[in-house]
Formats: sequence, structure tokens, C-alpha cells
Amino acid sequence: MAAISKIPVNLLSSEHYRQMLVRDGDRRFCEWHGEYLRYQNQFLNDQKNRTREIEDLRKQYLHRS
Repeated sequence: MAAISKIPVNLLSSEHYRQMLVRDGDRRFCEWHGEYLRYQNQFLNDQKNRTREIEDLRKQYLHRS
């Protein structure tokens, strides 16, 4: 079954074709999910840095007053 991708689509049984589609869907989902998690981590890190900057500015302002 590892060589299913080498068989022309018109010679595959419907079950084998379905299995190929499922594997392709799983692969695409994994790619998308990995990109989503990277984006989420970047966003959370940026949010944390901005919050830290605002807190630092607030502390500086309060010390001056």
C-alpha cells in the first residue's frame, strides 16, 4: 500500500482513493496546525513584550511623580 501514490487514479479502488484523500487531509491539517501554533506563539510573545513595556513605562512615570 505504500506505493499507492504511484498507481494511476483511474486504476485505484474507491477505498484506496479515499485513504489517499484522508492521508492528504491529515498532512495538510498538520501543516496548517503547525503554522497556526507558530503564529500563536509569536502573538503571545509579542503581547507579553508589549505588556512588559507598558508596565515599565508606568513604573517610570510613578517614580517621577
